Amino acid sequence: MKLPGLDPFRAELARNPRLRVGIVVIGALLLVYQLTGLSATRARLDADYAVKLAQLVRVQGISREDGWDRRASDIHAVRKALEAQIPDADSVGLAQATVQGWLRDTAGNLGPKLTVTMGTPVRVDDRHPYWQIPAQINGPIAPSQALELIRQIESRKELVTVQSIRLTSGDTPSLALDVASYYRVTKGGDAHAAP
Repeated sequence: MKLPGLDPFRAELARNPRLRVGIVVIGALLLVYQLTGLSATRARLDADYAVKLAQLVRVQGISREDGWDRRASDIHAVRKALEAQIPDADSVGLAQATVQGWLRDTAGNLGPKLTVTMGTPVRVDDRHPYWQIPAQINGPIAPSQALELIRQIESRKELVTVQSIRLTSGDTPSLALDVASYYRVTKGGDAHAAP
């Protein structure tokens, strides 16, 4: 099929050898560009294949292991023990007040100049009623008393974790201690949610 609008182009192409060479070069460049794109795509697919193959080998190895029932029951027992360490509270505010009172009493017995500052309670996740109640203890204290304070915090039967410790020594030894207590809020948890 002959298009009449292409006749001037055909005539110019027949007369001008540089135009023919330019078109061939452009075609070759486009072909190389396409082959480079295919090569990059193939390399990416090869890398994806290698990752998937490694995952398959790992899953096949795990599937040959035995004792999954025992592992599941062990995990269930650990979870129950951990949940038993998390006390209940009617509200986030009540949990925070309980932690604040306990920390002030504990810290006050060992270092009368220690201050307790409560942080903003944070919900652990949306699916469970667990809240993290953060607090910070700061002030001058002897290193031996600081270690005793940390021991008392860590030995509490309710779940309390020491997040960070900064103990400085010298003429005026001091302590900066971040702790987090965990509570199961049974009522009013959403009303006191942290922003």
